[in-house]
Amino acid sequence: MKFFTSLLFVFMFSISITYAQQPSDAYLHKFGIDTKNVPTGLKVGDKAPNFISPDQYGKSIELSKLLKKGPVVLIFYRGYWCPLCNQHLAKFQDSLQYVTQQGAQVVAVSAQTYGNSEKMIHKQNITFYVISDTTDQIMKDYHVMFHVTPAYQALIEKYLKLKINTINGQESAELPVPATFVIDKNGTIVYRQFNYDYGKRSTVKEVLEHLPKN
Repeated sequence: MKFFTSLLFVFMFSISITYAQQPSDAYLHKFGIDTKNVPTGLKVGDKAPNFISPDQYGKSIELSKLLKKGPVVLIFYRGYWCPLCNQHLAKFQDSLQYVTQQGAQVVAVSAQTYGNSEKMIHKQNITFYVISDTTDQIMKDYHVMFHVTPAYQALIEKYLKLKINTINGQESAELPVPATFVIDKNGTIVYRQFNYDYGKRSTVKEVLEHLPKN
């Protein structure tokens, strides 16, 4: 009897942990995430999907070719209209020399059009690669894309006088969960920062600590 009681306790405890790790709908809605299809992000140990896309200068950027030169820091951000995103990217720009000294390159990805990306690039003096994922394919491959709730869209339109779908040049509104992945030369993700709370971001220090040594 004691055995079955202990077994039941372990089972119930594991279930409670599982549910505790799953954000509530109310929590996700707070950040504009439609709960019909919640992204979970690729994990450490996963192979990073390859992508080919033009950067802000129209140059074709292919992940597999970048990785031949060294690790890649891949950052997903919401858009030029997001102050926290601008601050996050600016910190990487300010410390870019420390990243490149370790043989790594930085690539930032958003869903916004190139014209809107240029606003952020000029304002923050960004020199690393910036990609506009206007087809959402890269965001989907890395499992960071979500559909924005109508309520959150309304908030953005009310306070920023902007429409997310218009900024992205799309009919519907999609965004990435702000996330950072460090990918080693073998194409394996060795670090990830993924949080539904867009106020919580990776730090340059954390990324530098997880960059593979030459």
